[in-house]
Parts: sequence; structure tokens; C-alpha cells
Amino acid sequence: MSAKCRDRAEACECVKLVQVLGSRLGMAPTVIVKSENVGIRTQRETAAQRVIANFGNQIPDRRLLCFFDDTDWQPFKDRFGKENRAFYGPLREEALPDWPDYVRRLIFVPLSAPKVAFDHVIYLYGSTCSSLLALTMSFAHELQHFVQHENVRLLWAANSLLPHLDGSVISALELRWCDIPHEREARIVSKRTAENLFGVGDVNRYVDAKIAESTTDGDRTDWECIRGLDTSTHYDLALETMLFFQRRLKDYIPELEKALQRMPADFSADVDLRKLLGRTSA
Repeated sequence: MSAKCRDRAEACECVKLVQVLGSRLGMAPTVIVKSENVGIRTQRETAAQRVIANFGNQIPDRRLLCFFDDTDWQPFKDRFGKENRAFYGPLREEALPDWPDYVRRLIFVPLSAPKVAFDHVIYLYGSTCSSLLALTMSFAHELQHFVQHENVRLLWAANSLLPHLDGSVISALELRWCDIPHEREARIVSKRTAENLFGVGDVNRYVDAKIAESTTDGDRTDWECIRGLDTSTHYDLALETMLFFQRRLKDYIPELEKALQRMPADFSADVDLRKLLGRTSA
């Protein structure tokens, strides 16, 4: 290990950091906040841990990296859109060439011979982290996607397929992010978590401000949807997913199958389109 540390000092520091954080609570999420300011780093770490605590025992016992950046990594904005505030994803053994080295060093240990140290990752942009309320809502949203992936994999996979439909289908359906059941549930959980930690009034004022400052119709529509969400009632993801497929997608089986073929094999194996659409035969 000492020889490796001499050759790869930064990588070894990351290994030690991951080992220390990962050993505290077994498989508890590993929170990494990137900031040269100790006060800011502590504030953001505390905010992240409050979100995790708010989830209680719902968080699966898996290796999850939660990375809070102090800048907006442009390749991510180019891929997911300028309005994107954070994202969640399961990790596979792939190079991730467009990821920043300071995140890759945490995922692949050591960097020269990749060995995946985490199974899942949540990433928040620096601009998202600049507001603790924004950090809370975005982190809770992505944490709920992690919970969905591990606890209701079939529903997560089915819902995650929808944004990969052809643009013409999305336009014909007038599909909004907030309409997709697993996205709607994540928004409800996000808003509820923020209300628990900051109060209903602060959350309402924050959402109203985001609506007022929105520069695109899509972003404004999404925040208006969030404003109207009722966090006091249970959201049945299984039922809502089934209803969504059967009411809105029953005439789009070829398009759904085409989108499914473009997905990784381990993903497509989780999705049974005909069952979702209430059809037991071809």
C-alpha cells in the first residue's frame, strides 16, 4: 500500500477517506462535499445527513456515493440539460470518461486499475448546493430514486424507460417530467422532506421564487407541478405506474419496444411491457 501511495498519492487519500466514512455505519451512504471552505463544507455535510436521517430505515443497505460538488461540471449539463440540478444512477464497470477526475478517484480504486468502490452514485452540482433548501430538495429527490431502484426495481426500470421514447411520441403524449410516476413520487418525497426540515412556509416561498425566475417553459411547468403536489397523502407508485401505462401508452407498444431495445440488457430484462399494459398475450 505504501508504494501505491507514493505513486498515486491523491488516489490513496481517496481510498482512505472512503474506507473511514464507509466503516462508520456499515453500508450507510458515503457523503463527500467538495469545498475549500470548512464552514461551507460542514454546513452541506450536515444538511445532507439531515436528509438521510429523515429517510429513516428506508435507505437500502448498498454502497452509495453522494457527491456534492462546488462547481457545475459542464459535461453533465451538456448531457442532462442546463436545468438539471442533480442526478442518480447505478454504477457499472465502465470508464466514465466524461466524469471529473475528483469523482472518478472515489469510484474507481485505484484509478490506474479500476475497481468499483460504489454500486450507486448521486451527484449534485455546485449551483444546487449553494442553497441548503435546494440541496435538501434535490438530494431527497435523487435519494428516492435510489430507494426505488433497490426496493421496487421493476417499477423504477419501467418508469425510467419513458424519457427514452422518441421525441415525436413524447410530444404527442404532451409528456412532462412530473407526469412520469416515479418522478412524481420523487418530487413528493423531496417536497415533504424539505417541509419537515425547513417548514411549509419556507418551501412554498422557495418554490414560488423558482417559478418566478424560471427561464424556460419546461422548468416553470415543473416547479408549478411541485407547488401543487400534496405531500400529506400516500402515493401508490405501483398503481400509478400501471394506470399510466394502460391509459396513456396502450397505443405505443412498438415505440416502447424500440426504446427498450436501446437500453442495457440488464435494464431491459426488468421490464415486461405487456404485463404493464395489461396484456397477457401478443
